[in-house]
Amino acid sequence: MDIPLKKYTGIVLQVILMYGFYWIGNLIQAVLHLPLTGSIVGMLLLFIVIQLGWIRLSWGEEGSSWLQSNLQLLFIPPTVGIINHFDFFRANTVLLVLGLIVSTLITCLLSAKISEWLMVWRSTHQGKKEAISCSHSSSDLE
Repeated sequence: MDIPLKKYTGIVLQVILMYGFYWIGNLIQAVLHLPLTGSIVGMLLLFIVIQLGWIRLSWGEEGSSWLQSNLQLLFIPPTVGIINHFDFFRANTVLLVLGLIVSTLITCLLSAKISEWLMVWRSTHQGKKEAISCSHSSSDLE
């Protein structure tokens, strides 16, 4: 049986890279006492580094695909935790379901408003780009 060692080594290194950003995010959050969790700070840091082009998106594709395909394993500890505190969830079922419904509605409304705002901004921005390119092309002809 031939094990594709190069492929698995790449996946492990990519997951270590992502974990490194998680760790750096936790460190930044602890030092600066930010109101965000360290994982969010690490994710924002990774996003910024990718946007700056310091890390290529392709460097994390195999590792992130592997994590996504095994994502259900990461939900086992929270599920076990919920089962351990089942009495709490049974006693507060109405409040929890109401909270889920309200937070889902707020998320949907905010997503719709942000999407609408981005579409307006994009159409306005594209109109300015076309006007600039038209003015350059007409000045080039003169």
